[in-house]
Amino acid sequence: MNRLDESETRAVETYRRLDATSTEAERASARASGVGAFFSNAIRQVRGGTDEFYHNLIAAVKIALCEHDLAKNTVRFVNSSAANVYKDGSGDCVRLRVSNQTDSAAVDAYDEGLCEVQPNCYWAPIEDGDTNRAKVYADPGSAMNKDAANAQLKQWVLGVVGFVVPGIALGVASLLSMIFFLICRCCCNRCGGRYPRTKGYTRAQQLLPLLLFLLLSIAVFVVSTAALLYRDSILGAVDEIFQTSSGLLENGSDWVVSIRTPLENVRDKVNSSVELVIMELNGSDFIENGVYGLIGKLRAFGDFAANRTLPDGCSVNSDQSKDRYIGTNGNVCLPCDACTTISVEIDTASDQIEAKADPGVQQLITVRSQLNDKLVNAADSVRDAVGSKVQLADELLTTLEATREKVDKYDGTFQTSRADFGIDIMRLFYFAVGVIALGVVGILFGLTPLKSLVNLIHVAYVCGFIVLVVIFIVSSVVLALGIVLGDTCEIALIFSTNWTVPLGDSARAVDACFRNESLLDVFNLSTQLAFARGGINFPTIDVSAMLDFSALDNFSSQMQTTEDDTFAFSDAYFDEVVAFVNSYASQDSLYCKLNDEYTIENVLHPWQDNGESSAETPVEYITQRYGSHNTNCSGLPPPDYGQPFVCTSHSNPCQFSAFMGEQFSVLVNLANINNSIAVFVDQLQQNVTDVVDFTHEFKANISSLLGRIERIKDNLKNSLIKYVDDFEKVMYCTFIADGFFNMYDAVCVHMAPSITMIGLMLLAVGMLLVPVNIVLIIGVKRLKARRFGPVMASNTKFTDMKITRKVLRTKIESAQSVS
Repeated sequence: MNRLDESETRAVETYRRLDATSTEAERASARASGVGAFFSNAIRQVRGGTDEFYHNLIAAVKIALCEHDLAKNTVRFVNSSAANVYKDGSGDCVRLRVSNQTDSAAVDAYDEGLCEVQPNCYWAPIEDGDTNRAKVYADPGSAMNKDAANAQLKQWVLGVVGFVVPGIALGVASLLSMIFFLICRCCCNRCGGRYPRTKGYTRAQQLLPLLLFLLLSIAVFVVSTAALLYRDSILGAVDEIFQTSSGLLENGSDWVVSIRTPLENVRDKVNSSVELVIMELNGSDFIENGVYGLIGKLRAFGDFAANRTLPDGCSVNSDQSKDRYIGTNGNVCLPCDACTTISVEIDTASDQIEAKADPGVQQLITVRSQLNDKLVNAADSVRDAVGSKVQLADELLTTLEATREKVDKYDGTFQTSRADFGIDIMRLFYFAVGVIALGVVGILFGLTPLKSLVNLIHVAYVCGFIVLVVIFIVSSVVLALGIVLGDTCEIALIFSTNWTVPLGDSARAVDACFRNESLLDVFNLSTQLAFARGGINFPTIDVSAMLDFSALDNFSSQMQTTEDDTFAFSDAYFDEVVAFVNSYASQDSLYCKLNDEYTIENVLHPWQDNGESSAETPVEYITQRYGSHNTNCSGLPPPDYGQPFVCTSHSNPCQFSAFMGEQFSVLVNLANINNSIAVFVDQLQQNVTDVVDFTHEFKANISSLLGRIERIKDNLKNSLIKYVDDFEKVMYCTFIADGFFNMYDAVCVHMAPSITMIGLMLLAVGMLLVPVNIVLIIGVKRLKARRFGPVMASNTKFTDMKITRKVLRTKIESAQSVS
């Protein structure tokens, strides 16, 4: 349906010819048009005017026009920058699939960088997989070739000429007959002679030509009167053409204004809307990582803490019957009790985040990308494209207004001379009636004593011959005009289904109007206005459900309550080992006298307990410190050489310094583990805090971005999207199709059949004037003659007539006296 509102279509709708208030004259004109259509269809059928005939005629005309400029149309290869280069939607040259069957000319042209020319009347389009380019009509298998086109055009011309020639032939025959008759009658006293019969005519012989004249005159009058209906139909059709044209132009102007206003709004608003989008999307880069930034944080936390043991990398001995956690290497290895379920908890939290938040985040990523791609990055092209269409609308509006002024001016001129134009249509009918009127006057004089004025009939039939010749010639011309106009209507009706046939690709806009399709694609605005036509999918998100990370909250709460006791570290064992080491470091025997005592606090810095400093490791320091006591503290034999000992990592018997190094390494290991627990727990809680903070920041950013997206959405929907929607609603121009069919109604339903009928009626009047002229030629002599009496010679004088009467009277009296 037409997207213009009812007020915008008023101009065309009010120009309908027939409605409930049609006058009787209009109905009579409509019935006359129906009769005219019947005769027009009959003529078309006689000429073979089927749909196939007219489609073939269109094809033949296109071939003939193509042949007219064949040198230009046969050019196949052009530069890639030419205006008529054949390119696809991506801007690349359309080319054949080169194979062994491809002609060498195409291969050479492609090698030179040339491209195919756009499809035209000679070169057909290239389909996918084509190896040779087809010619529209020059290939052997073409639907119609040049010879067939010429034959089709010849058939059409002969069809028109067949209805034109009879009138011309009759006109020429009438002219020759008039000349022949006048020569024979006036110069040779032939063709009945110049005078009536001497013996006169009976009353029947005198009245018969008059009766025939009367009947023929009535026939001429009836035909001429009927022609008035077709004259009125033609005049009404012209009125409708002007009115429809004016209404169409008015609708066009209103339509252009209706599309220009939203385009101006889009052009003027696009910059501020883009600035708002840029401002609102500032700082939204975080969304590009989606939920996987948060999930990545969780995964990193899991990698740090899940199934953690101290020292790092040690493996807990699976023999749980031991009191202490001894690693597989024999050293202490402590598992993290709280860390055993971290992997499961992280997987649960990650799955929940991905299930609830990821769909919404993906929507935000999509809308952010769409806003940037279809609006921000395309702002300049949108503004330029829309601005050019606004300028085009201004120019089109100026043209429409100027054209409408001209149409109204021509309409005014026509209305001023409408009566004269109607007289011109009927002029030959008036002439025919004038001939009959002269004949009637002459006949009336012939029936009165003023017989000398009967010679007006000579003037009547001479004028009749002249009118006859003109009528036959003009009837042929008018009939040809009606036939050609009728054929044009048939072709126009075919074109109305596809205007690109006569007008090429430039007619895609007209086709859209006739098919009730939007002109957005025709005007190449779909891409630029995609942001407002579903190109931006604003999300609909339940924020509370999207950001419900309860599993993560529970996990983080659990991790934040983790303390040092999550590791089964035994302080008593640590004290026991320290006491054991000190028992050897402070022993007092005959030869092995030591006075060192180490504390838990300085295990990693044992020199401090001895009031020394060292850059060595604790074990190296201890080993070196007791190296000088290897002999005195060898433990053999006890007790003079100190307490006995056994090494675990060295071969026995071993030196005292090696033993002390081994024992102190156990202390260092325990000290490191003890310190690592504190560090690990602090790091664990810090990591949890980081995840929680990141989660809160993520939620805040998401909520903020959703709010900003909503502000962008509200702004665009109240401005650009609304303007584009307003523009799209009026991008339907079926009023042009309505105007066309109103015009078609005027020209093809009323005017063309009426012109055809005027031509046929002129031919009928001409054929009626032939016997009228003959009757007048015969009647003039009979009206001049006496009934059953001799006719006086035209040079008889009145005195001779008096003598004759006296002689006759004397003869009569003598006869009476004899009797």
